[in-house]
Amino acid sequence: MAEGVEENIIIIEDSDAAYEDSIYANEIIKESSSKNKIFLIVGGVVILVLIILITTIALSKSTKKYDDVSMNYIEDKLADESKKPVEPTKLENMIAKANYLYSTGSKREALSIFEKIALYSEAVSAYNLGVAQIKDEQYDIALKSFQKAIQNNEKRCVSAINAAVCSLHLNNNKSFRYYIDLAFAYLPAERQSPLYSYYYALINYYNENYLEALSALKNPTTVEYLKVQNNMGAKINALFDNDYDAIENMEQNQPIKNDFSLGLLYARVGDLTLAKKHLKNAIVKNIEPIKSQLALGFVNLKAGQVKDASNEINNITDMFEEEAYKPYPIKVKLKDSLFNIDKAQQHYRNVTINDKLLTYQKIFYFSPYKIFNANKSISYIRKGNANIFIDNVDSAKDYLKKSSSSSNVNIGITKAIKKALSFKIREANSLLLELIKIQPKHSILHYNLALTYAQMGNMTDAHQHFLRSYHLDAKNYLSGVYAVMCSQIIHKENKKLLSIIKDSLDNEEFSENIDLYKTLLFISEDNLLESSDWLKNNYEQRPLYLALDIIIAIKQKDYDIAKKSSQKLTILLPDEILPHLMNIDSSFSKQTPKKYANKVMNYLKEQKFNFNDLYHGPYITRYLYIQQNLITGRLYFLRNQLKQALETTTDQTHELTSSLALASLYDNAYEESYTLYNNLIDNLKVRDSYTLFLGAVASTAANHHENAIALLELSKLKDASFLETRYALGLLYLEAKNNKGAVIQLSKVNKNNFNSEYFNFDIDVDKLIFEKQHQKE
Repeated sequence: MAEGVEENIIIIEDSDAAYEDSIYANEIIKESSSKNKIFLIVGGVVILVLIILITTIALSKSTKKYDDVSMNYIEDKLADESKKPVEPTKLENMIAKANYLYSTGSKREALSIFEKIALYSEAVSAYNLGVAQIKDEQYDIALKSFQKAIQNNEKRCVSAINAAVCSLHLNNNKSFRYYIDLAFAYLPAERQSPLYSYYYALINYYNENYLEALSALKNPTTVEYLKVQNNMGAKINALFDNDYDAIENMEQNQPIKNDFSLGLLYARVGDLTLAKKHLKNAIVKNIEPIKSQLALGFVNLKAGQVKDASNEINNITDMFEEEAYKPYPIKVKLKDSLFNIDKAQQHYRNVTINDKLLTYQKIFYFSPYKIFNANKSISYIRKGNANIFIDNVDSAKDYLKKSSSSSNVNIGITKAIKKALSFKIREANSLLLELIKIQPKHSILHYNLALTYAQMGNMTDAHQHFLRSYHLDAKNYLSGVYAVMCSQIIHKENKKLLSIIKDSLDNEEFSENIDLYKTLLFISEDNLLESSDWLKNNYEQRPLYLALDIIIAIKQKDYDIAKKSSQKLTILLPDEILPHLMNIDSSFSKQTPKKYANKVMNYLKEQKFNFNDLYHGPYITRYLYIQQNLITGRLYFLRNQLKQALETTTDQTHELTSSLALASLYDNAYEESYTLYNNLIDNLKVRDSYTLFLGAVASTAANHHENAIALLELSKLKDASFLETRYALGLLYLEAKNNKGAVIQLSKVNKNNFNSEYFNFDIDVDKLIFEKQHQKE
């Protein structure tokens, strides 16, 4: 819309107008006296009467408003066509006064002046009157004023533009098209005008020729109306996703008035700090209050401030329940970094160093299983025989019964360990679960069971049994340390447990085992300085020790030590996948992304794996190996390999199905992944919280969002502290327009700067456009 008037006009003061009135009266008196000298006396009397009369009129006029004096004078002049018109400069002064009154809030007075001026100079003042009326939102009256201006051949181009704008506000599309086409027809006449680029941009903007309009805005012929030009530029640049240019346009207008739009633009470019700043300013200024607070909530979600976000969404939903769902329909999706090869590599190389879960799963992979205490079993038998000898039959039976059950448990532990060492982790876990029913207070049994859970990726049950093992045997420090690690992953309070274990270890004499336990605690506390002492030991080259060497050295960026230890580990365990993956981390970490992918692919091709660990073993192997195949672009071939193995195996297919489901997910075969996870959950009865969560991930990718919600609800029941589940469930409830349900889930994510590995969301722009078009229809 064109603003203001093109001319700079000065208003004559009201006192000047009154003075001019008196001068005009005196001139009349002089003219009368010179023509009638014969009637001097009579004339004198007449003059005296006239003077008295004029004085009386002047006194009465002085009691009126100054602008009424000037307006009446103009009206008198207009009534007498024989008299000279008011000089243009005086008219311009009055136009300027009207503009000033309008800008200071005296809109009615300003319009009154414009209307009176219109009686004198219809062509010029009709345009200015139209501008004032359009600012006062009197669009129907303003349209008539611009029509008059066009008819009088004054400011035809800009008058036609403003007439088109009025038509838009009046929802008269036919009138709009007429006047915008008329403006385009009049545009060539403005070629010499400094405002040509401005008019050109306006006409093309309203004709939706946005690139043409943007070209004119970037090559202006005028510095007038900069705010309007910047606003247009911001809108067009935002339309074409030129977000930084749009931000620049908006920030050129100082002081910034539209903090809301600027906040949204900063959110679009990912500068969440500035986005929050401007959205908070918008809320303070009461700019789009519902949209601003909702937008702030969603920006906080993106920024990981999930609890703050839930509070903001909850508040606005309480106040405006129906309106809260309209501005920003949510579209839940998976993160691009999961599937993009370059982003996946960057993510992989980062998490292998910094992610606690992966670090702990590597430690659990190489951790030893524990065998039963043979001396304790023999002691039970001896006590039983002694009691038989002294005829205490009841006591003897009790001791022998314990000995028998203990022997059965120990035999069962041995069988379970054999299966675990053969990478049949799930079978080992099932055996140990049965043994727990026989000996629920067996510390070693709980430790071994916990270790199978940890290797399967079920940290909740692993924590429970590690903790139970430590409570049954306070000298079983490894159980205690691993309980601390698991508690960190599942966000359980562990300060008291950690303090007890530390005090106990400090009271122990130094030994290889005590050094191991302390080093593990240092790793759990991210204490690199203390943990670095481990690298100086001369212990036997055991797999767990070498794994700790690699983990600590990589964290300290000492890749030479990491590489030496990883090479030793691959020699000790040449057929297993994880040692080679850790060797890759140590050897190729400094390579550029392309060289890294190439070297990894060639390295893995040279290895001769038996793949039992991939098909049946710990989750860490499946996850990292699938990630490396994603990075190297070989997921398709891996999926074919897994399908063939699944068709020919006679063993349990739980882990094989899980591997294929995960590989299919990362290879964008979403429907296949969704089907495989449903089979794993419904038929194979694998229902730990993490498998249920991954099933929800696949369901989301395959656009089965209702199924995803159901699986996440089950996952939440299995592990209420699993934050990924809570976050994903919250997003899906937002998408389903259930803000209250979303707030319940999101409020439980109390971790600062939470960053989901899997889930993200966008505003569903297509849905917004569809709803807008539907409303128009």
